[in-house]
Amino acid sequence: MPKKTFNNLESARQAEIRDIMLPIFAEQPVSQVKVSRIVEALGMSRGIFYKYFDDLNDAYQYLIMCYAGEIHADIMQAIADKKHDFFGGIEEFLVTCLNLSDNDDEMKKIKLLTDNQSIFSKRVNVGEHGVKQWQNLLVDSGIEIGDSQEAESFLYFVMQLVINSLNDAMINSWDDAQLRIEFEYRVKWIMNGIKK
Repeated sequence: MPKKTFNNLESARQAEIRDIMLPIFAEQPVSQVKVSRIVEALGMSRGIFYKYFDDLNDAYQYLIMCYAGEIHADIMQAIADKKHDFFGGIEEFLVTCLNLSDNDDEMKKIKLLTDNQSIFSKRVNVGEHGVKQWQNLLVDSGIEIGDSQEAESFLYFVMQLVINSLNDAMINSWDDAQLRIEFEYRVKWIMNGIKK
């Protein structure tokens, strides 16, 4: 994660640095990215870069964590907008993502996340406020979850469901209709199970 010197920057400067690094990391694997390309694009010296991040991988992981948080917030908003239709909100989020242009920054963020699905297995402290907000969303959607631990576990399950669905859609070049069909299968399996 970024060093204290980066965290001390104004949020606008942090966002500017993320915006500049995003297309570089989205267009090729981190193993092929050169520090020289990053510092040239950022207009800073190599030394400053290393005052902000341990290495390229550190900067890359930072971007992924930031964008995972943004996508999580977007999913929660899509669910809230669909009022009482939890999976319908997720489906609308997926279709919106599928229709983004490859040049759109939001699509670049999605690509980073689908290329790094393991990030959604790493349990981080969501915080009491985040879990409470999630639990409230589940209650509003009529989803019965026992306690905060189960709610947090379900959160990670849902994030995996979203990222796997997006990844499958992109790899298989699905259109909106095919994505909806495939997602509806998954929802049916979750809601009804597969055993008669």
